[in-house]
Amino acid sequence: MKKFFLVATTLFICVSALKAQTYQDGLKAIDFEKYEAGRGIFKILITKEPANGDLYYYLGQCYVNLLNVDSASLSYKEGVKVAPTNPANYAGLGELELIADHKDKAKEYFDKALSFYKNKSGIYTDIRAITLVASSMVNNEVVKMLDEAETLIKMGYDQDKKDYNLLIAAGDVYLERNDGGSSATFYERAIAVDPKNPKAYSKVAIIWLRVKNYESAQADLNRSFEKDSNYAPALKYQAELYYAQHKFEKAKEAYNKYLQNSEPSIANQTRFARILFLSKEYEEALKKIEEIQKMDTSSLLLYRFRAFSTYEVIANTNNVNKATEGLIALTYYMSRMDPKKITATDYEYLGKLQSKIPGMDSIAMMNLNKSLDMNPFNVDVFIDMAKINYKLKKFDASAANYETYLVKAKKVQAADYFQLGKSYYFAKKFIKADSAFIKVNEMVPNYPDAYLWRGNSNANLDPGNKTDLAKENYEKYITILTSDTLKFQTKKESFKPNLIIAYDYLGNYYLQKDNKTMAKEFYRKVLELDPKNENAKSVVFEKEKEKNK
Repeated sequence: MKKFFLVATTLFICVSALKAQTYQDGLKAIDFEKYEAGRGIFKILITKEPANGDLYYYLGQCYVNLLNVDSASLSYKEGVKVAPTNPANYAGLGELELIADHKDKAKEYFDKALSFYKNKSGIYTDIRAITLVASSMVNNEVVKMLDEAETLIKMGYDQDKKDYNLLIAAGDVYLERNDGGSSATFYERAIAVDPKNPKAYSKVAIIWLRVKNYESAQADLNRSFEKDSNYAPALKYQAELYYAQHKFEKAKEAYNKYLQNSEPSIANQTRFARILFLSKEYEEALKKIEEIQKMDTSSLLLYRFRAFSTYEVIANTNNVNKATEGLIALTYYMSRMDPKKITATDYEYLGKLQSKIPGMDSIAMMNLNKSLDMNPFNVDVFIDMAKINYKLKKFDASAANYETYLVKAKKVQAADYFQLGKSYYFAKKFIKADSAFIKVNEMVPNYPDAYLWRGNSNANLDPGNKTDLAKENYEKYITILTSDTLKFQTKKESFKPNLIIAYDYLGNYYLQKDNKTMAKEFYRKVLELDPKNENAKSVVFEKEKEKNK
């Protein structure tokens, strides 16, 4: 009985505390990105004021940010039912239609939201409706209505130049337009209206983050923290700033503080995983995603990020097991996603993961081609195709892929020409191979392996050693490789196979030139690396054999 009384009392206290919370508390919860807490507050408030359309709108906003669009839709529709002339829920439904990539349907809802206050000149006079609709037009990451949002903002600003929320919405619209100057102007106007509110300061920091002016970003975050050191969005942007600066430990600390001051909801942790992924911290992103999915597997987006992160972690390895895990995650995502929303990037990573699994090269190539069909500007896909063709020993096709990439890519590296050269070499197109390796050494003059493969190419072009091209390149390779004594001795074992090729060629070269002294010198070097090399032994120990006869 005592235990029951304690439980009942605790429950009563919790419910009473929740009931005591106000509309303003709910708005603050949303501002601090405490969406689960906000959801609880607005649900309770709706029981008290079931005809208040605003409450349904903000409940829907909580659901959207908790990545639950179905519940958001139900909330907005209920809000329309109980308050058919309140613009807020129409704005919310319009935002959901944009998320679903239904721009025409979204426009219908936005027009409806604005229709209740329109003067004879066609001007919308409800500043709140203008603000909500303009924000809804740019909030999602699928489809944005930037021109329409800007038109609304201008209309609203002409009527009221001191509405804080309108000024913030204006800054957001111009931020999405990549117009940092106009965006900053509106945020600073918001600061002038309410200098104690930390929101606008943190928004200015986003502008600086986007242009990689980290010092200014930090200065504006500091302005935000001066108003409220625990302001959750500012802590999130602080984490993003640290990640951009590669201060990863500080970034994690900042994001953990963000979670403490917002809430460690699945949605907020999912956003953290997304930040890690976009910051190219793939191992950390993968750990965070695996951690989240132990608690909740409902987010389709996480399966996508899990697959992408898995590939990036194993990109330079042959980890078939991890590749299979990534492929399973991406296949699951694509099988449950609306086919219209599957992107070129999805097919790209599908092909990349398949290329890591034996026996799947053909289907990998098919999906990489599909990715290119959807987005012909993603020329990096040609590199993935080249690697598959190279692995399949389709060297002509591999070379063709690299050539296409080198023509179309905005920025190429010496490594791209090096792989092109190897593809041409194994396709037995030695002149083209040599040209590619020459290009490598133009870009990186002391890259030894390019000289080695130039030597290989020229040795095939001149088997009779009529020129010194192969000889000169092998000598250059040896000189560069052995110039750093400490590095050479440390890594000598890994250099061994290629050094044997170079020494063996030079030994044979001098034999053909009838210079046995030099020939023996190089063959002795071969024997130092490979004591059982019969060809080298036959030259070095030639005199001993003659004596034994």
